[in-house]
Amino acid sequence: MAKFLDFLARTPVLWGLFVLFVILGGGFYFAQQAVGGPLLDMQMNAKDALARLGAMSDEQKHMHLIATLTLDTFYPLAYGGLLVGLAWRFSGRFGRNLRQFLVVPALLGVLADFAENTVQAFALAGSENMLTAKNILTPLKYTTISWAVSIILGLIIFGLVKRIRHKGN
Repeated sequence: MAKFLDFLARTPVLWGLFVLFVILGGGFYFAQQAVGGPLLDMQMNAKDALARLGAMSDEQKHMHLIATLTLDTFYPLAYGGLLVGLAWRFSGRFGRNLRQFLVVPALLGVLADFAENTVQAFALAGSENMLTAKNILTPLKYTTISWAVSIILGLIIFGLVKRIRHKGN
């Protein structure tokens, strides 16, 4: 596991993941245009997701399904790899166990996103009752990703403070 995390933390890999994250993120604009509005990912609960799903035509549902199975499969890998790589890189001065703990929120965010995508794919294919799981999965996804970003920002601030103190001595 550590070798894979070391790989993700390499500068060229981080840049590649960032570029992929931006390109795939831009693709969601076109996906939203194709489905006539916000994607189900933007609905925070089952009630809102059911209402949005009910407003879509069969063609829009099909386009949404394609976007979910393509864009929204690779997007979590891009942002997840980026977040994990950054957390691993910026926590380099900490012990291995703490470093591994610091990447967990990003990994959980990716898993929650994949689970949410699976639920949405089933709903788009006709099993609307599966959207009930969004009541847990969507907040879990956004919470864990927020934790991951907060950890990275905290690590960056910690590193900057340490660098400033070191230069002052």
